[in-house]
Amino acid sequence: MNSYRKIIIATIALLLSTAGRVEGQHDCELKKQNKDLKVYSCTSGDNALKVVKVELTLENTSIKELLDFVTDIPNYVNWQYNTKEATILTKTDRSIIYRAVVETPWPLANRELIVEITTELDSVGRVLIIDSHHVAYAYPQAKHLIRVPYVVGIWHVSSVKNSLKVEFILRIDPGGSVPVWLVNVAMAEGPYHSFMKLKEELKQKRP
Repeated sequence: MNSYRKIIIATIALLLSTAGRVEGQHDCELKKQNKDLKVYSCTSGDNALKVVKVELTLENTSIKELLDFVTDIPNYVNWQYNTKEATILTKTDRSIIYRAVVETPWPLANRELIVEITTELDSVGRVLIIDSHHVAYAYPQAKHLIRVPYVVGIWHVSSVKNSLKVEFILRIDPGGSVPVWLVNVAMAEGPYHSFMKLKEELKQKRP
């Protein structure tokens, strides 16, 4: 594999870790695993971009603890793979719109994301849905950054005794001139490292 291709693959891996509705995934292939953490690559209809599916269990963690963690946007720099900036642009009772910058290897341009997060909790507080997707937002774009044109995904979180069962599904187009087949090759790396870090950070927050 030549060095430029390695750089492209690394870039895609970074971006695939930064987002969080994608449905209808099938033909899933397990790409990476560490104990209960599993990362799959799945097809989805006739879309050339594959879907990432992550499954994991968070022991001794409540829905409130996870929700507080995921909506702590500035903290993304500590667990989202190669995220160098993360700032809230707009926050209401129903949603958060934030901007993030993901560092990529030279000579590729860093990527910028503008994402809206909405959350929904069932009436008994046992199931949490976190929906994140790209939005149009009047934020000036720097010339040295490429704004990610498409990112959409969903967290489905179920509370089981003292633990959480999490399924995270994501599709992203990193923009620029990165070919679809390379996006599909690299898609497991970013989410794998991000969720490993998420588990570590949540564990450290326990008393």
